[in-house]
Amino acid sequence: MRVPACLCPRVRAGVHGAGLHVSDFPPLSAGLQACRGRLLSAFGGPLVTGRLCCADPERNPCMSRFHSPSSAFLQGVLLFALAACLSAWALRAGLPAGPQAADIIWQLRLPRLLLALVSGAALALAGLWLQTLFRHALVEPGLLGVSTGAGLAAVLSLLLWQDLIWLMPLAAFAGAGLSLLLVLALARRYQLQPEALLLVGIALNALLAAGTQLLLILGPDISLRAGSFWLMGSFAYAEWRWLLPGMALVLVLMAWGLRRASSFDLWLLGEREAGLLGLPVPRFRRQVIWGSALLVAVAVAQAGSVAFIGLMAPHIAARLTGCQHARLMPVAMLVGGLLAVFADTLARTLLAPLELPVGVMTALLGAPFFLFVLHRRWRA
Repeated sequence: MRVPACLCPRVRAGVHGAGLHVSDFPPLSAGLQACRGRLLSAFGGPLVTGRLCCADPERNPCMSRFHSPSSAFLQGVLLFALAACLSAWALRAGLPAGPQAADIIWQLRLPRLLLALVSGAALALAGLWLQTLFRHALVEPGLLGVSTGAGLAAVLSLLLWQDLIWLMPLAAFAGAGLSLLLVLALARRYQLQPEALLLVGIALNALLAAGTQLLLILGPDISLRAGSFWLMGSFAYAEWRWLLPGMALVLVLMAWGLRRASSFDLWLLGEREAGLLGLPVPRFRRQVIWGSALLVAVAVAQAGSVAFIGLMAPHIAARLTGCQHARLMPVAMLVGGLLAVFADTLARTLLAPLELPVGVMTALLGAPFFLFVLHRRWRA
């Protein structure tokens, strides 16, 4: 039995192991027959997401000649060079000359740059995990209402406990997790197709956004009303005391994701097939849900709602590295960080001294990208 080459070597070895050869099982094993059919169907065309594709290099972008080790090294060098150039632009753009330049960089620009990198990486990783969880290429934390749920909970915590500012990240995590659980429960209860799931997410997003705006209007404190700018996305409020714990949490979640990369590869085959191949499906689903909620909470609690990075970064990274999650996760995080830095610097310098919300810039970049991906799915 041939196995899709876009699975990681550990999974391929497991499928080819002694306990998983088709000839080793009796013909009465209907579950394994279905698993074999799903594995072999990967050669006839893409499965649900479009990232688990056929093994033909001419038809599968994940198997193209551009994903050889030498080209991967060159792509990594180019990505890091681009990151260095964007970082230098973000630190130096509009910087006044004089002795205060070093203080501005250390106290304002560098925390802002790191917050953009961390938030973009967190949103990109959350978007990749959610696209894998739902096995749909158009899933994004903002479109499912996860980011808006985190923002609503954060604003509610500011309204009720203004003196306990440390509660805001916890509230954002709870709001993101509950929103994601609600969408997932509706999808499983009514057996929603992917397109219907997106419509449910958009409706939930609109409802939560309306509740957030209502809280901002009725809030007694003028600073709470000023939070409307923060909810549109801004990295201007970066502080070292909040930045370092958020960075550490994102690194821990990235390490967990890389350790479970083979499980993400298996999940793309379907829950039933992944369970037959040894994946603890309910536990893994819960881990992905709460891990994604934590990543979204890290970004929303410090930068507000920044849309479409979780959609764009996984698609761009998949074109660069292929299907294996072990390579896809770090590249998606790097691409997401670069997109956030680019959007923030553009928002800060485009109409200087007026500063635009970074969520506006990411929406201007992400909405056409979303339509492009949707158009390609319609053509397929």
